[in-house]
Formats: sequence, C-alpha cells, structure tokens
Amino acid sequence: MSFTINVNHAKTLEPGEYRAVLDSVEEKDTVYGERLMWLFRVPEHGVEVAGFTSRSGSTQSKPYRWAKELNSAVAGKSSWGPDDVVGKECTVVVDVYQGDKGTKNRVSEVRQ
Repeated sequence: MSFTINVNHAKTLEPGEYRAVLDSVEEKDTVYGERLMWLFRVPEHGVEVAGFTSRSGSTQSKPYRWAKELNSAVAGKSSWGPDDVVGKECTVVVDVYQGDKGTKNRVSEVRQ
C-alpha cells in the first residue's frame, strides 16, 4: 500500500481582510457544543483559515449572515445548506489569537 501526505506548514496571516473561497462548512462537536466550522482557502497566501459559528437559523445569527454574504439567494430561501455556499468567493476578516497550540488565525467576519 502506498500513500502521500501533504504537509501543511501552518502560516499565520496578519490581521486584515483577504479574498477567499469557502472550501467547506461542516458540523463539529466542540467544548462549546455543536458548532459549524467554516473552512476558507486564501489562494494568494496558500493558507486555510477557519471560522466557527452556531447552528442558529435566526436571520440575525452569524451563520445566516455569512451564508447570505456568500450567496445572496439565501435571503429568499426558507432553508440553506453547504451546497448553497461552498465554492463561493468572498472577503474574510481574519484575526490572530493565541491558542493552546500557538498563534492561530480565525475568521471573524465574511463579506462579499
């Protein structure tokens, strides 16, 4: 059996706005309960950055606002899912924080 593992040399971006593509959004069980993990690719820097949101369906919630920024058609729907937003381009606002495994990035906002 043969396989290849691509090594991800984690690079921390400076805080700011970056053009990105949403690669995935999936449910994750965290210490804060079930959350959505949004994984964005920043092609210009060859980096992936993540953002976490609740699973709230409120039109005031972060997941709804992010989905609507990624795909304006979400605003006219009664429900939405990954197929509506994955692969869409956007601008992400990236912050830097000190995690238990070092300095990391996180997405704090999504804009068209």
